[in-house]
Amino acid sequence: MPQPVFFLLAGPNGAGKSSLYRAAVADGLIPETAEFVNADLHERAHLQHVQDPERRSAAAREWADARRAALLAQGKTFVSETVFSHESKLLLIEQAQRSGFLVVLLVVCLDHPQRLLERVRQRVQEGGHDVPADRILARYPRTLAFLARAVRQADMALLYDTGAVPDQDGFNRPVRVATCRKQATTRLVKPLPQWAKTVLSRKPVH
Repeated sequence: MPQPVFFLLAGPNGAGKSSLYRAAVADGLIPETAEFVNADLHERAHLQHVQDPERRSAAAREWADARRAALLAQGKTFVSETVFSHESKLLLIEQAQRSGFLVVLLVVCLDHPQRLLERVRQRVQEGGHDVPADRILARYPRTLAFLARAVRQADMALLYDTGAVPDQDGFNRPVRVATCRKQATTRLVKPLPQWAKTVLSRKPVH
């Protein structure tokens, strides 16, 4: 029986996690059949009857936590996403590995946090959920700090920058800039974006 895989998409609000998910499925990196545990999609599809936005978001997060726990217990390959601004996600990676999963971390980010605000505004215009600007900016350094630990903990980490190739919405498609394994990191572009240097600052790079 093949080893189950936990694909964890991580990055700040507005960095392009949904775009990265679609690209990874299209490229065959993530199996089309793998369940995608996404609190935002669940909130939009099933929780619109909850009037208070904070309560609605909290309910979506609780659903995602419970669904991830169920899939880990079942040993089924699945996908989830996170801003990774809290230490609990490091514990999630550890829990998955203890449960026999291979953990593949897909990180997407960009160097200028103000651009995240533009992407979130665009998402809201298209019917997506909003996140306060001050929260996005406050989370950014925390996310990088936790990701610096996560890339060392995951079995494999793939780093993507929302770089210089615009997608159909005028934003930039995720471009892989580094591949990390337990032994070392392979840098795929020079120079690395500053955020990627920060995340990889303590890991050997070739």
